[in-house]
Amino acid sequence: MKTILVLEDESMLLKLLGSVLSQDYCVLKATTAEQALSLFIEHSRQVDLLVADLSLAKSSGILVALLLRSVIPGLPIILTSGYPVNSWCERDAADLVRLGPRSVAIIEKPFLSQTLLKAVRELTREPQTELARTA
Repeated sequence: MKTILVLEDESMLLKLLGSVLSQDYCVLKATTAEQALSLFIEHSRQVDLLVADLSLAKSSGILVALLLRSVIPGLPIILTSGYPVNSWCERDAADLVRLGPRSVAIIEKPFLSQTLLKAVRELTREPQTELARTA
């Protein structure tokens, strides 16, 4: 069973995401960047996908994505945001470029659970095709 690390600081949304994903995946839930990194280490870095909210109260989900990618190159990542990409701050936009286009999907909030599940399935498909690795 594949493991998904979900980083979301809104507790109701985190609970909903966990409920939707836990039917088919092992889900690790974190509300802060520090908690996400701790879970990553506690689970021996065995994470198959990161779902992270871009705008966290104390940090950015994209920074966690960059850190995890430094340990697991090519780790599939889904970034969620209530704002369109063209309105992201310069730092977040620059960090998105640093992540690169492969294995990254961006989903704007609010989104349907089917949209999330489709992105998860595409990014965790074995073996991954070039199309599945790009957003």
